Amino acid sequence: MEVLPMKDLLDEGLEALAGLLQSGALSCHPETEERLARLGRDFEDNGLHTGAQLLTEVSQALSRRRHGGETSSMELMDRVGPAVRYIRLCQQKYALDAAGEQLRQGIGEADDEEGPPQAP
Repeated sequence: MEVLPMKDLLDEGLEALAGLLQSGALSCHPETEERLARLGRDFEDNGLHTGAQLLTEVSQALSRRRHGGETSSMELMDRVGPAVRYIRLCQQKYALDAAGEQLRQGIGEADDEEGPPQAP
């Protein structure tokens, strides 16, 4: 099993949902359902429990729909919307955390270059 970096995992989750929206979910391939189920497991493995639940719900709704269940297009989209919002929020948090880490590293490097504080 390949472990994706958090940024790549979030990007793949959003890409999978965007693909589902672009296809309209009417002609969804079994591979899309399987991909979303796998991503749900990957999200869970990375501690993104809410995202895992949301992606699993989308996958299950697709499965019911493909097997003649009663999942309507609107019900499916009602599951996709929160999943997309969750992933976008995670991406924003990841970007803020990465920027904060870069800032901390930059400050640490600047402190190292200046040397120890001198007494006046």
